[in-house]
Amino acid sequence: MALEPTTDSIATFVRGPSRRLSSSIGLGWENIVVERHLIEQSDKPEAEISQYIITLASGPNVLAGHRAGRHGHLSPYLKPPGTLNVNVKGLVPAVYPSTQTDLIVCALNPAFVGEIAEERCLRGTSGLRERRDFRDKALCSLISLIEEEAQSDGISGRLYIDHLIYALTLRLLALDARSDDGSPLSNSLSHRRLQRVIERMEADLGTDLDLKTLAAESGYSVSHFLRMFQAAMGCTPFRYLSQLRVKRAQAIMRNKNITLIDVALECGFSSHAQLSRVFRQIIGVTPSEYRRNR
Repeated sequence: MALEPTTDSIATFVRGPSRRLSSSIGLGWENIVVERHLIEQSDKPEAEISQYIITLASGPNVLAGHRAGRHGHLSPYLKPPGTLNVNVKGLVPAVYPSTQTDLIVCALNPAFVGEIAEERCLRGTSGLRERRDFRDKALCSLISLIEEEAQSDGISGRLYIDHLIYALTLRLLALDARSDDGSPLSNSLSHRRLQRVIERMEADLGTDLDLKTLAAESGYSVSHFLRMFQAAMGCTPFRYLSQLRVKRAQAIMRNKNITLIDVALECGFSSHAQLSRVFRQIIGVTPSEYRRNR
């Protein structure tokens, strides 16, 4: 079940006046809502949430205040930039911040997390457990990349954000998992299944492909497909799709009468700027330079 595209869970968690700096609402993402908030210094009463809420302390300043514990006892907290919290479904304690709070807030669908845990056969990890004030470089990077994609209005497409959401969920589960008790799977896709996935990519270069579509072509779950595709190809599906798009762009650019904007749209890029950025990452020069030197 996909997470409904609503900010209700995040608004419940934020509890009070804030300035929303970015949001994924309206981008069509499934299973996650991400927003960045600059939250004013005001008391936050106890609240009840229905999704997993993962927060990343952002900005340059250390966040400080007090958090309500059992029997009303208050305990101080300090959150340097990069501090993470995982809040599970249920009551969130009252907090009394003494500084303005800059947070990236992710609302993650519990049903989706459970599906991924089941796919990976992670023993004792049907969901996430509550964690407070911890640090993890990989999680920080993933959350930051997801928030940056929200800022850019999803410019990189569904396959890119799907990959980040799965990677984020797997990382959260890996931090909680005791062991992987699943049946062993092949390390990579068979040639026939791999070819079927690549043919689907080539046929739909101009569309906004997502991970579910490609995994269905392989016959595996999304998480197994991701692992086996990378083992077979040495890169993520998103990276390989980008390479295919750039290769097609090179072929189309042989006709110098076709504008670069038309090349971008034909190859599945959202804009000339995105074509130029990805083309340069892969080829080392911009499309204009490439065309000029041919």
